[in-house]
Amino acid sequence: MVTLCGSAGGRGEAEAEALGRAVCLAIDRITEEKERVPCLSEGEAGGGGMVTRRRCVALDALLACWGLGAWLGVNGLYVQLPLLVQALPEGWSLPSAMALAVQLANVGLLAYAALRRLLPRAPDAAYIYGLLTIGTLALLLNSFLYTATTPVAGADRSVAFLTLTFFAALVGCTSSVLFYPYLRHFREVYLATYLAGEGLSGFIPSILALVQGVGGEPECVPGPDAETLVPVHPPARFDTSAFLLMLAGLSALSLVSFVGLHNLRAFDSERVPRAAVAKEEEAEAPRGSRTLWAAVMSLTLLLNALSNGVLPSVQSYSCMPYGVRAYHLATSLAAMANPAACLAGVWLRPASARMLAALLAVAAVPLAYLLAAALLSPAPPLHRHPVGEVLIVVSWVWAAASVSYARLWVCAWARRGGARGMRLCGAATQLGSALGSLLLFLLVTRTALFTQPAPCPN
Repeated sequence: MVTLCGSAGGRGEAEAEALGRAVCLAIDRITEEKERVPCLSEGEAGGGGMVTRRRCVALDALLACWGLGAWLGVNGLYVQLPLLVQALPEGWSLPSAMALAVQLANVGLLAYAALRRLLPRAPDAAYIYGLLTIGTLALLLNSFLYTATTPVAGADRSVAFLTLTFFAALVGCTSSVLFYPYLRHFREVYLATYLAGEGLSGFIPSILALVQGVGGEPECVPGPDAETLVPVHPPARFDTSAFLLMLAGLSALSLVSFVGLHNLRAFDSERVPRAAVAKEEEAEAPRGSRTLWAAVMSLTLLLNALSNGVLPSVQSYSCMPYGVRAYHLATSLAAMANPAACLAGVWLRPASARMLAALLAVAAVPLAYLLAAALLSPAPPLHRHPVGEVLIVVSWVWAAASVSYARLWVCAWARRGGARGMRLCGAATQLGSALGSLLLFLLVTRTALFTQPAPCPN
């Protein structure tokens, strides 16, 4: 298995030392300073962690900020769901509709493939510029239009919100086959940095959501006719419009960071020689047996069907019976588990295949509990007890962390196949996500398996 943080091409200690000096000298010339840039020195031989290889911190920072924009729009909207399900007409079924809108954004893959055929010499950087610009504008517009509704089939629907969610999701859906292959232009050691930055696209919105809060449980008061009760939701510390404006600012930061890392000549020493990149492109097939690749890609498909399709769609049904606070904590802390799992992959030695299998076997317990709680909604086990609230939040965090680490493991393994291997991994990621989202959307909207109770008894 290719480690996340190993040196590219098996360079020896002397070569790595010389490379580090060249990086620092190049940045010194650009900034006209006499101090060395803060590059981390190589550790003892045999180390496998992130800080045991020479690297440029300035490039690390730009890659992390760029990775932040990959799934920022999608993750940010998901952690805002505890407030959105109360404000938009879809109610508890909003997550499944949103998951479908996200997966429809896979049309970006087809558009990218068509453009590659029409403009074969166009650089990937041009497509990345366009995607990040679209994502930033979608978040900006959504901050003003998310409450707008349109009558569809006799009922009000959040057409503007779901449409702009689709455009925000174009960035994430296409990043799997566009951003990952772009990383081949840099030393392999920076793959982990990008993935950690991508994990921040869930961590930072979660921190903002925790600060924002949900205002508390809704209170039932008499309606205008004095015969029925209607829910009144206490306000959060700041509203969804302000939250989405913050996300738009972070997306703009991601765009600016990519402009810097792509165009600054200071990082030329950290790039892979063009001949090596061309060799990867010319490879006819990823290294390894077809059976092994089929097994790993099948695992990729299953993991992403769960993390991007099944689990987001049922989260409202599994958490809301325990209260708005439980839903808020589950969405925020589970999103934070993703970068935590990435950091585990960065700082620790990669797990063996047997260790990964054991991890997933243990994770099957909370996964089964989450699905059971959603199917039994609105009266899942312990829904009237504080223990149930704690249990559902812990189960979400545990399941999210386990699945995220497994996805990271697969991504690192696929790196051995070069650009083709990464594209294959990206395609399996998107296919699994689409199948999981479509299946759950149909189950939520076309069957009675998942039930939302009336907010106030009448």
